[in-house]
Amino acid sequence: MAISAIKLENVSFSYPANEGEEHKAVDGVSLEVEEGTFVALVGHNGSGKSTLAKLLNGLLLPTSGRVLVYGVDTADDKKIYDVRSSVGMVFQNPDNQMIATNVEDDIAFGPENLGVPREEIIRRVDWALEKVGMSEFRNATPFKMSGGQKQRLAIAGVLAIRPRVMVLDESTAMLDPKGRDEVMRVVKQLNKEEKMTVVHITHYMDEALDADRLVVMNDGRIVLDGKPEDVFAEHELLTKIKLGVPCVTQLAVTLNKAGMEIDPRITDEEALVEGLCRLL
Repeated sequence: MAISAIKLENVSFSYPANEGEEHKAVDGVSLEVEEGTFVALVGHNGSGKSTLAKLLNGLLLPTSGRVLVYGVDTADDKKIYDVRSSVGMVFQNPDNQMIATNVEDDIAFGPENLGVPREEIIRRVDWALEKVGMSEFRNATPFKMSGGQKQRLAIAGVLAIRPRVMVLDESTAMLDPKGRDEVMRVVKQLNKEEKMTVVHITHYMDEALDADRLVVMNDGRIVLDGKPEDVFAEHELLTKIKLGVPCVTQLAVTLNKAGMEIDPRITDEEALVEGLCRLL
C-alpha cells in the first residue's frame, strides 16, 4: 500500500493586498504525493506554485484547509520540528542558502542546529558530499563556485538534515544549461537510488519530462494532473494558460495536424524518429 508523504486538503492561501483586500494565491487545492515519487509542478508566473511550495513544510500556513506531512498537520506548533525535518527546501538562489565560508562547515550547519552528535554530523557531511558529487570540494570556498556547484552544495546542505521529501522551488532557474544538468542529475539520482520523494517546481518543460507525475497550476488552482505525456497532450489548454510543451512534443503535434500519423503525445526524440521512419 502506497504511503502518503504529503497531502493537501482543500488548501487556500491569501496574501494581504491593497486597502484591506486579499490576493488568493492558492485556491482550494487538494493534492496527494505518494512516498518515493517524483512530482513536477509547473505554471506561469503568479500561478501559485511557489506559494504552494512554501506551504509544504510550514514556511506558510494555509488560510483554510490542511497540509499534512506524513500525517502531521503543518499548523500544529508542537510538531513543526517534525515537519521541517521531513521536508527539505532548496530555493532559487543558492547564495541565499549559504552560511559558512567553507563547504564542509556549510553542510554541517543544519544538523549542528538540530543537535546531531558530532560523529554523526561527520558521517552525514561525507554522505551528502558523495551524493551530489562534490567530495573533492569539501575544503573549498562556496562563494567562488559556479552556479551549478553552489546549487548542488545547497542540496547537500538539505540532505545532511536527512529529510524524507525534497522540495525544489525553481532551483534551476538561475543556472546555465550545464548547471541545470548537474542539478537535475543529482535530483534524479536521489529519487531513484535513495527513494527520496521529490517535488520539483520549474518552468522548464524538459525537466518536467523526467517526473513520474506532472501537475499544472493556473490562477491558484490545479488544472491538469497526470503523467507528463498525458498532460503535454493537452497542448491547446497549455497554450491558453501561456505554457509551452517540450520541443519534440510540439513538433509531433505540428506533424499530426499536418496529416501525418504521428502520436501527438510523443515526448521522446527517439520515439519521434522511429515514428517518422515507419511512415517513410
